[in-house]
Amino acid sequence: MEQIAFISGGTAVYWSSIIYTCASLVAACFFLSFYLGREGNPIAAFAVIPVSIALSLVLARFLHWYSCADSYDGFLAAMTDYSSGGYTLTGVFAGCGLAACLTRLVGLHRSLPQMLDCMCLAACPGIALGRLASFFGSADRGRVVENLKSMPWVYPVTNAVSGATEYRFATFLFQFVVALVLFGVLVSLEGSRSRRRDGDLCLLFFMLYGASQVVLDSTRYDSLYFRSNGFVSVVQVLGAVGLVLGIVVFSVRAVKNTGLRFWYVPVWIGIAAALTGAGFMEYLVQRRGSMALLAYSVMTACLALAIGMTLLLRNQSYLKRWSRGAVSLMR
Repeated sequence: MEQIAFISGGTAVYWSSIIYTCASLVAACFFLSFYLGREGNPIAAFAVIPVSIALSLVLARFLHWYSCADSYDGFLAAMTDYSSGGYTLTGVFAGCGLAACLTRLVGLHRSLPQMLDCMCLAACPGIALGRLASFFGSADRGRVVENLKSMPWVYPVTNAVSGATEYRFATFLFQFVVALVLFGVLVSLEGSRSRRRDGDLCLLFFMLYGASQVVLDSTRYDSLYFRSNGFVSVVQVLGAVGLVLGIVVFSVRAVKNTGLRFWYVPVWIGIAAALTGAGFMEYLVQRRGSMALLAYSVMTACLALAIGMTLLLRNQSYLKRWSRGAVSLMR
C-alpha cells in the first residue's frame, strides 16, 4: 500500500513518487556540483543526466520485471507502461554507468573514472533521501521483530491480508544512515586528491555500499531473487561482486607498486576467511531466524574486517609514490 499525497482530477500522486523525484533531483544537483568543480565540463555534465535518467528507467524496470515477472501482464506491458510497477536501484546504477560510458565513447568527456567518481558521490545523498520514501508505503520492510516496538529499530506496517499491525525491522532507515555515512567518508576522501587515483571513490563506493547491502538486504522480506533458484538475492550477489572487485583491484595495485611482500599472503587469507565467515552467517540466519542478532552482528564484523584489510592493501598502492616524493623533497 502507498499513501496518496494528493489527487488531481483522476490522477493520484503518491508520497513515495514525490520523494523519489526529489531524491533524483538531489543526486543530479550533487553530481553537477562535484563534476563541474572537478572537471569543469558543462557539456558532458548536462548531457549525461538525461541519458542516465532514460537508461535508468528502462534498466531498473527490466531488472524488476526479471525478478517479479508475476507482477506484470508480460514483458511488453512491463517495458511500455510505467504508470505502475516497480524499479530496482541496481538498474539505476547500471543506467548511470552505461550513460557515462556512452558519453565517453562519443567524446563528450576524457575521463570515465572521474565521471564515475562524481556519480558515486552524488548517489549517496540521492539513495539516502530515496530510502525515506518507505515511510509512506509497505515496501522495503524487514522481518518481524517480536520484542521491539520503537524507532529506529522497527517500523509498524499494516498487513495487507490480515489488517494487523506488524513491527518489522526498519531496513530502510539503516540504509538511509549507511548512505549518509558513506557520503561523509567519500567527501572527505574527495578533498585528498593527492592520495587517490581517479576511480578510487567509485571502487570504495561499491566496496562499502556493496558490503552494507549484503547484510541489510538479507533482513528484507521483499528481496529480489534470481529466477534460476528463487532464494538467492540479486542485490546480495551484486553487493558481494562490488566488494570482491575492490579487493582484487587494490590487491593488484599493491603488488604492482611495491612488489609481492611476504605479509600480503596472510592478509589475503584473512580476507578470504572473513568473507567465508560472512557467507556462513548468511547461511545460518536463513535457516535459524532466532539467531538473527548474532548472525548479523558476526556478518557485519567479518565484512568490516575484510574491508579494513583491503584498505591496508590500498594504502600500499600509494606507498612507493609517496616515498619517492619524500626523497625528492629531501634532496
